[in-house]
Amino acid sequence: MIGTHAFCPKSGAPLSDEKHYDSSGDGKRAVLADGRLNEEPPLGELTNGAIRSSKTALFNYFRRCHQRRFDADDGLYQKASLVFTRLKSAAAGRQEWDVHIWYAAQRRLDNAGYETNWMHANAEPRCPYCHGQLGYTQFVNGDVIAYCGTNCTDRRTDHLAEIRKILVAVYVQAFPDASDSISVDSFLQF
Repeated sequence: MIGTHAFCPKSGAPLSDEKHYDSSGDGKRAVLADGRLNEEPPLGELTNGAIRSSKTALFNYFRRCHQRRFDADDGLYQKASLVFTRLKSAAAGRQEWDVHIWYAAQRRLDNAGYETNWMHANAEPRCPYCHGQLGYTQFVNGDVIAYCGTNCTDRRTDHLAEIRKILVAVYVQAFPDASDSISVDSFLQF
């Protein structure tokens, strides 16, 4: 992931708050040691995260975020590892983006009976075209729409519908046994 939720795309380790600038003025953050990782992260590496991270990095980020709020849960972690593996194996193109894998995993773990509302605080939907931040409008009836903050498509259309289609597609590819019980509206509920 990038932005507020960025982590090391190889290991899932957290990143420093401080930026380090290279000769061209590009600022990147350092990978930090994390006692929750099974292996040492690539210390000294500079990154701003990535749109696509390794399965290990996503899982380690998941576990770290979970343990900020709850006690360790080996059953959940075993299930989450399997879910991330299946989603990453099934994903192609935009489906591979961390944020899409994250929200598809949230739905799968929720369907398996785990508490997953906390996952919303650790990711944010991104524009499905440019991966930019989204702006939101909520209507009186409670409906929410999202539009690209940079208007990359020159259309002020609701991108949540497109994101939900991507989530359903990767979910059904990874878990074909659940295809008849999944609807587009079951993803990204606000």
